Amino acid sequence: MQNLIDENLWQLYLGVWFRPYGTLPLSPGGAIISLWNPDGMKKSYKNNIKCQRLIYSALKRKGYDMHLMWGSSPDLGYRELSVLVNCSQNKAARLAKVCRQKAYYYVKEGQIWLYNTHNPQQYSPLPATFDARLTYAKPPAYNEAILYPSI
Repeated sequence: MQNLIDENLWQLYLGVWFRPYGTLPLSPGGAIISLWNPDGMKKSYKNNIKCQRLIYSALKRKGYDMHLMWGSSPDLGYRELSVLVNCSQNKAARLAKVCRQKAYYYVKEGQIWLYNTHNPQQYSPLPATFDARLTYAKPPAYNEAILYPSI
């Protein structure tokens, strides 16, 4: 199959946790797409903020119902600002391509699925419900998702 995501990276993606940035809807559903690190390349904080603002404002102009959240490693040491977008599965795949993300999550009826943006035949359910993967723990000051300048 073409455009498969490496199994080790896929397993990391399946271990994701979500930390809401605010209040979530009572029955959250739709796509969770990272606004940071397009094309799977770490960016500086400044570049990530630039990407985030461009994409978020474009989605807002289109009228999407959205909720910001962190997609993170279990310890919150690696986290990317993401957005939960209330949309269909087909729209989710298109939005993930526009955001230049390798993969995205889709939440439906409390379940979460991981999808390869460029190969819809590579997908997996997460081994937990959406609610079970929510955390409200305080993240550390350091974020491994940001490219820091070399000293």
